[in-house]
Amino acid sequence: MAKRSKGFSKKNRLLLSFLLGYLFISLLLFDPKLFTGGDNAVYVLLAQSITSGKGYRNIYLPDEPAHTQYPFGFPLLLCLPLLIFKNIIFLKFLIVLLGLGAFFFFYRIVEYLFKENYEFIIPFYLFIPIFIIYNHWLLSEIPFLFFSLGALYFMVRAEQEKKSLYIPGFILASYAFFIRSAGISLIIGIALYLIVKKRYQELIIFLIIFGVAFIPWQLRNMKLSAGGSYLDQLLAKNPYQLELGRATIFDLIARGWNNAIFYAFTILPLTIVPLIGLKFLLVLFGIFFTGLIIVGFIQNIKRWSILEFYLLLAVVVLLGWPRVWSSDRFLLPVLPLLLIYIFYGLKSLSKRFKFRYLPQSLVGFIVLLNIIHLIPLIGKTVENNLAYLRGDKYAGYTQDWKRYFEVIEWIKKKVPEDKIIMARKPEFVYLLSGRKSRLYPFTRNHQKIRNAIEECDYIIFDNFYWSQSTRRYLAPVLQETIGRYKIAYKTPRPEFYLLKILKPLNP
Repeated sequence: MAKRSKGFSKKNRLLLSFLLGYLFISLLLFDPKLFTGGDNAVYVLLAQSITSGKGYRNIYLPDEPAHTQYPFGFPLLLCLPLLIFKNIIFLKFLIVLLGLGAFFFFYRIVEYLFKENYEFIIPFYLFIPIFIIYNHWLLSEIPFLFFSLGALYFMVRAEQEKKSLYIPGFILASYAFFIRSAGISLIIGIALYLIVKKRYQELIIFLIIFGVAFIPWQLRNMKLSAGGSYLDQLLAKNPYQLELGRATIFDLIARGWNNAIFYAFTILPLTIVPLIGLKFLLVLFGIFFTGLIIVGFIQNIKRWSILEFYLLLAVVVLLGWPRVWSSDRFLLPVLPLLLIYIFYGLKSLSKRFKFRYLPQSLVGFIVLLNIIHLIPLIGKTVENNLAYLRGDKYAGYTQDWKRYFEVIEWIKKKVPEDKIIMARKPEFVYLLSGRKSRLYPFTRNHQKIRNAIEECDYIIFDNFYWSQSTRRYLAPVLQETIGRYKIAYKTPRPEFYLLKILKPLNP
């Protein structure tokens, strides 16, 4: 009995050491500032809307319409720390904690699956930069990872142990869906798994748990006639150029194929080993990792656990997103499962070639490459954070984003609170200045853009490096009515302008 206790204690010490290591690296790469993607600002504003008692609304828009695009799960998580601390930095620490929780569940899953030598796969996860970099951004990926891996952990245990463990798995999986709509792959995967395994009683319980929140949420969105939903964007040829129309069945097939090539031979190898930048190396590593995943998947396909069901459906959803969205951000939620099957594939190869230490050798090699990659990132982050503590609140931002925030800062000081701003990133305008804001329509229909301008008082004419949409859609309309605007504020290069609208465009 004492011997067993000692072994258990050793496992706990190993887990604790990995968790502390993950926390330490995460804190070294911690950035107290806002991510520039825009989604994080929307999530914070939705949480503010909930805590203010207004409901689930886009409070940054002039008419504060009900929000129907993002599920409520993540903003709801942000409400408690927002009420207590009212500071974005503490919201980021919530993400750090959820990242630690996700790492804990991953550890427990691989411990349960592999029984022995599982500790060699943990550094694989620990030193993949994307997990650490995202482990403080106010985005849905890490919270989704926490709930989805938690659901898988309880489902895996329920397969061999108590059936009652299905219940926490069902609850966590249901909440994961309300963090990211792409979590539908987890919901369908669990349902199919229970059907194939003929666990009809558990299926009914799962559908009840999921339906309690899903049905009211869907009825609400249907009643509000949700325009601009993920489905609308998913079926568009390009969600940023809606005038191109909807994708045909042939477009969707081509999209799936192109995404498969892009993820397999670019995003996957570049995510696992970011240090490799040469195209031919990406292809070689892509072939290697994809081959290992396929070998590992086929090796386990006979038992058809929840992991196989979920991974298969998650890949289908992943390949269905518009190509302009294809990125490591969409790969992140399914990446832990891919690591598991890569490790299965490595173990299979080690047996075939009688190289016992093949998995450990490859993992060690990848960890070494990723440490080399992380060292300069950590150095740059520490440098930016020190500058931030010394008062440079824009430290680390690119020059174009600095200019954008400078304009917003001027708006906060000089523009009356009841004025409405048109901007490329309206959520940032409201979050940082408190002024209502809206995005111009992504259309070449000049009348629609003029009608939108007529509802505003100021326009931020940006010079972003990463987007040409302002020049593509807004600039031609402004040129047609050039005498109706006055420059209220102008930044140094790259020039950003705050234009005051002098009179209605449609007199």
